[in-house]
Amino acid sequence: MNYKLNLFSTAIIASAVAGTYAPNLAAEELALEEIIVSAQRRDESLQEVPISVSAFTAETIKRSNITEAADYLALTPNVGFSEDGEGGSRSVNISVRGVSNITLDGIAAANSIGYYIDELSVGSVAQGTINPQLQDMERIEVLRGPQGTYYGRNAVGGALNITTKKPDGQFYFESTVSAGNFDSYGIEGIINVPISEKFMARAVFAYDESDTPIENVNSMGNDPYYEYSTARVSFRALPTDAVTLDMSITHTEEDEGGDISVPSGVVDLDTQSIFGIGPHDAIDSGQGFYPKNDDKIDRDTIELNDKEFTIINARVTWDLENMTFKSITGWLDSSFDRESDLDGVPFTFGPLPLRRVNDYQGESFSQEFRLQSAGDSNMDWTVGVFYAKDELEKTNQIQLLPDDSPSGTAVGFINNNEQEFEFEGSALFGEATWHLSNVLDLTLGGRYSRDKVSASEIDFNRGPVPVSDSETFTDFSPRVVLRYIPNDDLTFYGSVSKGYKSGGTDVTGGSRTQGAKYDSEELISYELGFKSKLADGRVSLSGAVFMLDWEDFQVQTDRLEDPNDISSAISTTQNAKEASAQGVELEMVALLAERLTWSLNLGYIDAEFDDYKNAVLKGETNGLPNIIDVSGETLPRTPELSLSTTLEYGFNIGDLDAYFRAQWSYTDETVSDIEAVGSLVGQTVNGDAFILPKYPYQIDDYQVVNLSAGLEGEQFRVSAFVKNAFEEDYYTGTSDNFGAAGIRIRPHHREFGVKFTYMIK
Repeated sequence: MNYKLNLFSTAIIASAVAGTYAPNLAAEELALEEIIVSAQRRDESLQEVPISVSAFTAETIKRSNITEAADYLALTPNVGFSEDGEGGSRSVNISVRGVSNITLDGIAAANSIGYYIDELSVGSVAQGTINPQLQDMERIEVLRGPQGTYYGRNAVGGALNITTKKPDGQFYFESTVSAGNFDSYGIEGIINVPISEKFMARAVFAYDESDTPIENVNSMGNDPYYEYSTARVSFRALPTDAVTLDMSITHTEEDEGGDISVPSGVVDLDTQSIFGIGPHDAIDSGQGFYPKNDDKIDRDTIELNDKEFTIINARVTWDLENMTFKSITGWLDSSFDRESDLDGVPFTFGPLPLRRVNDYQGESFSQEFRLQSAGDSNMDWTVGVFYAKDELEKTNQIQLLPDDSPSGTAVGFINNNEQEFEFEGSALFGEATWHLSNVLDLTLGGRYSRDKVSASEIDFNRGPVPVSDSETFTDFSPRVVLRYIPNDDLTFYGSVSKGYKSGGTDVTGGSRTQGAKYDSEELISYELGFKSKLADGRVSLSGAVFMLDWEDFQVQTDRLEDPNDISSAISTTQNAKEASAQGVELEMVALLAERLTWSLNLGYIDAEFDDYKNAVLKGETNGLPNIIDVSGETLPRTPELSLSTTLEYGFNIGDLDAYFRAQWSYTDETVSDIEAVGSLVGQTVNGDAFILPKYPYQIDDYQVVNLSAGLEGEQFRVSAFVKNAFEEDYYTGTSDNFGAAGIRIRPHHREFGVKFTYMIK
């Protein structure tokens, strides 16, 4: 704890924490360049936006080798994430200021964190959270706090806003080849073609493959591998000077050879209940457990994680005399097929070898119309309407396999069900900003939402009659902001806003004959912040303090109706009565000298369940469910302290531009799910002491160093990178799987590689 306090004190004394700026190297001025963001659906200076937002420019994305969400989330204050390896190597669960989806499979009726690509929401019940390869990006923004008054789909806790580069009037071609350890290879390409003065096209593609660091020693199974391909085609048409038509089509395929994870040696609660064993009675097949074993598995079943996404995004922008009209139409289609060795050992565990099979098919349509003022009067305003329909079909099986053929055809089923989910939502949203004087603004906004959530399940072990239910929820969420700009170098703001996440209904598992409704989640966010430029524009410093108060915080878990029968698992979404969070964020970047830039990011948060007396965990004690009081315990995926710093130096070698970049990040200890929260509690449950081991439920703090360097000429660019340079032994999440080898952990290894890019401009 003293170490954390010292880190915190040092950061405060240094007045430091994280923006992402590039130096302005004009001969007459040495200053940081201005960053323009679209956090409020307008192009505005980051310096003046009254929101806590971290922005990453195209140059930062390229030089830091940011290729997926975890790369930039580690640099963002008060943002936590977990990777369990269960949904693939790119699967990530995100928390912003303690707000996250606490679910069994990463899919919720409504997402807590918005995920937008070119203004289109790509995080929904149909998709989960898509984590695309970040190629040909213009900007990434991470917004903290409720975002409902200017985004189509609601975002109760924050939003990730990704902007890609658009077609323009200049021909451009780029081709990149890359290679790295673990037999990793990749190729990327970009081409921009101005077909005419009024019509342009841009195409992007990428392919990557890797053997991954995990080896399966069992010849009947397969090694985890990784193969990723994506293509995006974008078009821009300018039929008139006032109208812009944009359209993009993206297709992505991910093929992986199973979970990129190793056994922990600690058995999950369901397995303990069914077999009457203790947490440390896991079976070692000879490879050992994490952390001594971080690269070997012994699984006798062929495993796979295959994902496929298609996204169509069509946007119309029409500049009228005093306002702008925008239409955003989106269609998303996704599939996810998963097969895994559920027992995790190369011999019979229970009656026969077990295989888990999941199939997800999702489709989503959304339409947003937005009208906003031109921004040249004493009042700026935005109004919009939004409609979305998401559909998801799921097949879930736990298969019994032949003892002599653990990758063969199933001979029976422990679980065998099909589920359908539908979310239909509409909203009216808007806000207005009055410029009360040259230095003072007042913003009032609101969002009215109406959401219908439907669910049904057929459990073939229980019979052909489905369980189905439907619930409708409405909400009004206001927002108030007061902004004070005394001069060009200083901005103060205060805001109060409400966040809303619709409720739903549980129909999954057990002996249910009807759905079980759970309520909407609501929070009130209070924030005070400032943004400043110091030292004649060579230093940017911003900060915010905030407080969140929740009611009916949604938590999804499962339990066994029969403690001796895995097929009796029943899914439950509870509403924790109250939760709260308070914290601080500081972001600083300083131009220490010409082409020498230093940045530092700090987040501190205290987030906990205030009133959650009936948390249901897996397993049982003395034949009854494990129900414990976790009031006063921390929220999942919410490290108390998050800290990162980056130093970049640019220089010339002849006519070539060169740079070296060093990046360090620290993430405090945390827990990844509700079972892990339960591991913090020592209580008597059903007459017996209830104690979960600290490992692996409680995730230790860790620090990671990443290095990158590059050299660029007129027509080429060479770069090299090292991730986790000092081989920090850490993991960010767990997969609480039934199985003899225990809960699974995705370890992180050192990665390094080189890239060569050829360009024609």
